[in-house]
Amino acid sequence: MIHRARFTLAASLLAIAGCAAPPQPPAAPPVRAAQPVGLQQAWVQAVAGPGWAVRALTGETCPTLSWAGGSAPMAQRSAPGDEPPPPGNKQPQAKPTSFTLRACEAPWPDGAASVQVGGITLRAPAAELRRIVVMGDTGCRLKASARDFQACNDAARWPFPRVLARALALQPDLVIHVGDYHYRESPCPSGMAGCANSPWGYGDDAWQADFFAPAQALLAAAPWVFVRGNHEACARAGQGWLRYLDAEPGPARACEADAAGTVNAGDFTAPFAVPLSPRSQLIVFDSAEVGSSAPPPGSPAWTRWRQQLDRVAGIATQRAQSLFLSHHPSLAFNPSPTGRPGFVRSGLTPLLQDAFGPRLLPPGVQATLHGHLHIHQAMGFMSNQPASLVIGNGGSAASGRIDAAAALAMEPLPGARPETFHAHTDFGLSLLSATPQGWRLEAYDTLGQPLSSCALAGQKLRCW
Repeated sequence: MIHRARFTLAASLLAIAGCAAPPQPPAAPPVRAAQPVGLQQAWVQAVAGPGWAVRALTGETCPTLSWAGGSAPMAQRSAPGDEPPPPGNKQPQAKPTSFTLRACEAPWPDGAASVQVGGITLRAPAAELRRIVVMGDTGCRLKASARDFQACNDAARWPFPRVLARALALQPDLVIHVGDYHYRESPCPSGMAGCANSPWGYGDDAWQADFFAPAQALLAAAPWVFVRGNHEACARAGQGWLRYLDAEPGPARACEADAAGTVNAGDFTAPFAVPLSPRSQLIVFDSAEVGSSAPPPGSPAWTRWRQQLDRVAGIATQRAQSLFLSHHPSLAFNPSPTGRPGFVRSGLTPLLQDAFGPRLLPPGVQATLHGHLHIHQAMGFMSNQPASLVIGNGGSAASGRIDAAAALAMEPLPGARPETFHAHTDFGLSLLSATPQGWRLEAYDTLGQPLSSCALAGQKLRCW
């Protein structure tokens, strides 16, 4: 079944009034939300190091972390406060970004099997992470510049809470989110019941509605790896990303130009590893600000990206096999209303070609995991490329489908010859399970029904 949850302002108002859509209403004056009380969420996440950290959001002072035989106060990562609207933002309505929550953090204590944060119990990451839930592109789209408004109040049309319930039932060792958590950028138009009364903008009320509040139980149930999406770039929800989910230790970094004034330092996070076992690891890469075209070779941005890829090459030598995580795919197809595949254009691709040649990634990377496209697609190659997995069907509205036969007859990049392809547009999530040969990938819909299965051995993918 194909879910279509895309609403446009024009279509909705024409259906209601039978006439042309009126212009956008003026932005409402900023209204400060009531100050939250007490601990809101706590979770464990992978951070640069590599290592694990406990994070928490609270309306009060930072809580104390306690475990059998010890305790420690959590440090403040960011304080409540207002920030100007994100620089470079393209939405027609803007307001100051209001943060009413305090973000806190502490390193995971050595030897602790579990910790307590207020009334929340968090368990230690397993020594080997073998059962991994993957989801992405989960927020509810409210975007005036595209006249695109999703029905956030309809559980069928914004099913992220259902996706989270299925993920919780799978009892994962680890949860990976491949980016784009925040979508509520603009106010819901007057008279549109599907998104009525939704918070909007880039403050923590919208972050809570789109991600933290519905994810509260799963955040506490398993450790997470957070990949940064283009919605979390500094021109959009980057202020909240840096406060809450950025892998760098606090105090939280700011969205501001670097010392030379040429690139926004807040849009770059150094790649880092997440060990899964003595043999395998994740490589987490921040592609949030890459765009659809690469910066000019030799420019400050090009140099910065290439330095990041040099780090990837070094990290890849630390384990025999790696899964490369970035929000933007290079070896994938765009969906379309007719099913005819379109070619993905990513500014990261020329940089990958410059760094690693036609394979795009260093030896040992057996597969890549991405979001960005609101669809599930799995592609293996007869040529020398890692398998490509796109898992962007977590809740944000779908925009088309992909005909598998047509995809198999095309090359996403010259010389990249697919031999296995599967795609579906059902909302859902995927489960990666370690096997003696490599990994098994199982896709599920929001009811927990299986949609497809794939086996990954080395870089070879087989789906059925």
